[in-house]
Amino acid sequence: MPKRFFLLSIITLLFSPSLYAQPDEVVIRNQRIEKRAAEIVRFLPEKPFCVGNPITDRNIWETIPHGNIIKLAENALKTPIPELPESLYKEYYRNGNRKNYQNVRSHKYRRLAVFVLAECIENKGRFIVSLEELIRSICAEPSWTLPAHDLGAAVYDGKAIHVDLVSADTSVELGLAVTWLGDKLSPEIRKLIRDNVERRTFQPYEQAVKSGNNGRNWWIVGNNNWNSVCHAGVVGAALTLIDDPVRRAWYVAASEKFMEHFFSGFTPDGYCSEGIGYWNYGFGHFVELAEIVYQVTGGNVDFLTMPKVRNCALFGFRMEVASGLFAAFADCSVDAKPNASLLKYLSRRLEFGFAEYEKYQDKLSNLKATGVFCFPNSVTNKTSEVSSNLTPLNELRTEFSDAGVLIFRPRSGETKQLAVVCKGGHNAEHHNHNDIGSFTVMYAGAVPILDPGGEVYTHRTFSGKRYDSNLLNSFGHPVPVINGQLQKTGRNANGKVIAKTFSDGKDSCTIDYVSAYGLKEIKKLERTFEFTRAESGKPNSLTVTDTIEFNSASTFETALLTYESWEKQNNTVEQNNENQIDLFIGAENKKIHVVITATSNEKQLPINLESLEINEDALAKKKPTRLSFKLKTPITNAQIITKITGNL
Repeated sequence: MPKRFFLLSIITLLFSPSLYAQPDEVVIRNQRIEKRAAEIVRFLPEKPFCVGNPITDRNIWETIPHGNIIKLAENALKTPIPELPESLYKEYYRNGNRKNYQNVRSHKYRRLAVFVLAECIENKGRFIVSLEELIRSICAEPSWTLPAHDLGAAVYDGKAIHVDLVSADTSVELGLAVTWLGDKLSPEIRKLIRDNVERRTFQPYEQAVKSGNNGRNWWIVGNNNWNSVCHAGVVGAALTLIDDPVRRAWYVAASEKFMEHFFSGFTPDGYCSEGIGYWNYGFGHFVELAEIVYQVTGGNVDFLTMPKVRNCALFGFRMEVASGLFAAFADCSVDAKPNASLLKYLSRRLEFGFAEYEKYQDKLSNLKATGVFCFPNSVTNKTSEVSSNLTPLNELRTEFSDAGVLIFRPRSGETKQLAVVCKGGHNAEHHNHNDIGSFTVMYAGAVPILDPGGEVYTHRTFSGKRYDSNLLNSFGHPVPVINGQLQKTGRNANGKVIAKTFSDGKDSCTIDYVSAYGLKEIKKLERTFEFTRAESGKPNSLTVTDTIEFNSASTFETALLTYESWEKQNNTVEQNNENQIDLFIGAENKKIHVVITATSNEKQLPINLESLEINEDALAKKKPTRLSFKLKTPITNAQIITKITGNL
């Protein structure tokens, strides 16, 4: 489960005056929330309700496709509840390992949804005893937060309590168990759930909002996906477990206010710098929250009408570079794709008209997502008024100008042609990698040149040593190394788009990224991406040109990253000291051809080719190869040209 800021950033935030609203601001904000709550309460049902249908609605439960849920629940009956001892929780503080505890916890907590869903589907009572045993075990745990989110194990040791991603999620899942199963659960268990969620979630949230002292509940005014994820869990739990409708309305009003902060983390054109995986997670939870609020208020409160929502919703569609392929920018897996249920819902709800996405059959998952997408909702009987097979994938290009991201696509229908995404941006983005000037090349359903994605999270990932990782620093990206120096981190390290031209046959974009390195010897550093859509029967091409001028003789190398096999065109030529590097990258029928040359004052420069396996624990479960192209001698000016074509 992800954590949004590395450790030093959190420590800085905790002691930053900007994190804490000033007293007058808090008073004014709380008055506005109370006023809005007084308007919202008129629309709420008398009794707690979130989404989905109770077990008594047999006409609904007996028609829901349930896949293998019953089998999963039966298998869970045969095995003991996974144990989460203190030693496993605190392993993170000993060696930085997050996986061991989180894997066991996920295995344990998945049983909650499986048992609840299986019982609601079957309605025979055979999963109730095991479900109640599981709930008792969950409520007996010292901490519902992840160790990586529990600084100093303060929650586990009973010294503090705050809400994190998984404790918020646990709260709404338990709340839905109460709402759906009703008196199938014993009074003791229902009270146990209410008491625990009140203590662990409602009280710390209300105290933080009303006092303005957010502390470790920093996410309340955060601008990343912690905000939406935690609010979806907290508000969902409040709507299922709190009897007082006035208090329930307050939670809706508060979340409505704080979503303003969440959306400030997106660029105006809707770009999510956290990447596709976290767009699923953060924006997806916002959509779940929006649907929950829409349902409980009878459509009278609609978060999807908020500013930016439409552009942010389109991000998941527009970032598709080639069919089913997306760039792994930020801490994403190279396999990350938008959630199909989310795309279906958004196309219908916001009337995008993307007919193919609207055909998806929603599947049971956790209780909240199941309640939102698998039950009758605001789009159940709705399709776009003008549905078509057109999607952003049919467009020649997609530009996120505010983020400095450009996607170049082949002409519609040309499936075995190059498609490219390149980025400028800056090096203080959410889940940032130092990757200004990075690019990804897709060809024939493969991704031969890429940003290799994120690493398996450890303590280092979100600490002051984050950029020790050669996957997260610029060494692990197809960008230059200058005088042995990598790109620096921070908002001032950026890529400025200084020129661009678009046409049906050719797209071009140039970025100035001198500031990415912060080296006084750099006089000029520009990277131009030129994408050519060839005539029928000929291959598209991408030409990446680095134009450099130094104040004093300096070394320069650039690189390509790949998970694919590669070979030189002529393996008999010595690997070093060549004026031209000629490579093939990729599987036999999906190879691309790469040619690298360098000139200075119209003279060709010799280039060294080196390959290195990056020895980091990548999310891709394999190690990427870095192909580096280094100028043999220091220079004061040069052009390094990388030309890439498909092997038609």
